[in-house]
Amino acid sequence: MENNTTVKHKNSDITLIGISSKADKTVSVSVERIFMHPVYKKIVRRKKKYLAHDHENKCKAGDEVRMVQVRPLSKKKRWLVTEIITVAPEKQSLSKNKEVSK
Repeated sequence: MENNTTVKHKNSDITLIGISSKADKTVSVSVERIFMHPVYKKIVRRKKKYLAHDHENKCKAGDEVRMVQVRPLSKKKRWLVTEIITVAPEKQSLSKNKEVSK
């Protein structure tokens, strides 16, 4: 009897909000988890920052993106941006909107 079952590894995907896109083809996202300290019973916040590969350079700070875990692409990049879910509103420059009244 032959068993032809294949095991597929599930790539973990997460949805996060980008905090920075200054580097070329890279977006930085932050995850904040809130939990109660086991001894002191105080609410504790912990942040972790991930770097993700954005091949098309479309992500901006504030965009909500979906990422998939992939093989290591560089020293710190292990995530790949698959889609942009929500685009952040554009920041308007103060110098453009400032009216000079004389």
